Amino acid sequence: MTKADPMPGGLILGSARCGSTLISRILRSHPDILSLSELFSTAGPWAFRPDRLDGARFWSQLAKPSRTLSQVGNPSAAPGEFLYGNVSQPAHDPYLCPPILAITLPHLSSNPDALFRDLATTMEQRGDMELGDHYRALFTDLSVRMGGRGVWVERSGGSLVAAETLRRMFPEARPVLLLRDGPETALSMRDYPAVRLAIWMWRHLRHFGIDLLHPQYHYGRGRIWPLLSAIGGRFGLSRILDTRPSLQKTGAFWSAVTKTGLEGLKGAAPLILRYEELCNEPRREVERLGLFLTGSAPESWLDRAETFPRKPSQRMKALTRWERRELQDACAPGERALAELS
Repeated sequence: MTKADPMPGGLILGSARCGSTLISRILRSHPDILSLSELFSTAGPWAFRPDRLDGARFWSQLAKPSRTLSQVGNPSAAPGEFLYGNVSQPAHDPYLCPPILAITLPHLSSNPDALFRDLATTMEQRGDMELGDHYRALFTDLSVRMGGRGVWVERSGGSLVAAETLRRMFPEARPVLLLRDGPETALSMRDYPAVRLAIWMWRHLRHFGIDLLHPQYHYGRGRIWPLLSAIGGRFGLSRILDTRPSLQKTGAFWSAVTKTGLEGLKGAAPLILRYEELCNEPRREVERLGLFLTGSAPESWLDRAETFPRKPSQRMKALTRWERRELQDACAPGERALAELS
């Protein structure tokens, strides 16, 4: 597969905790979609850098265990999302496993360790290429191993921040903007360890001129992130991961992620998918998604996929009136930015 004739792709872009895990499950059941779950998020500080590298280095960035990732994502911290924790007789320690094994490969295969070994054999032998082309080679290899899937679709929590980077790296990919009610999303965010750490970094590192959400130097792209990840891996992050940020801080973070991501989508024509509508009218929304990404929505796929969504939670009801007002005020800038889409 040449750069001039890339495999068609798609990008699910969202703020984190907005229903994207459900989307991955739906996509995985489509017969023509290679569903890549959390590939970029687990690659972490190396997800979008360097611009060029050889195959051995590219694979090492996906295969070398990260102590920081192991503290944020493991069978205890994120049992529902950390799929490698459910693998029977794993070849690696689930609490310190290769990033690509954490979620991406178990999402695709019941034997992710074998798939990991097979990929290593081919990926390490590739020569010097642009980073995007290494990813494309990986997608093509996985597609063949999965029976010839025709369209790759990557879904990482919080990927909306990297919208501009992803659009530039993968111009062939069709973007899907996944939205969910701001306050409800924020409430889910503050209960999730990885987002708690992100909020902490966003607030505290800005004092040193380091912006987690910067469109050019965001997490996964800026040069500073591998160093900070290495330092962070040497220290226990439990206090940060165990501490709920305030409603104001969480809502402000959701607003910042949303505004940054929408700036990165300017000039694009994404499919806008709303989590609440997906739960209320699953067959209609799943069909829209399939047609947008692949041009097809097989009846058998729709029959199965429409059973996945469940009635969305309503955490706001558990808050006091004053708490609801605090959270709504913090989410207001993001909500106003979204309102301009329509």
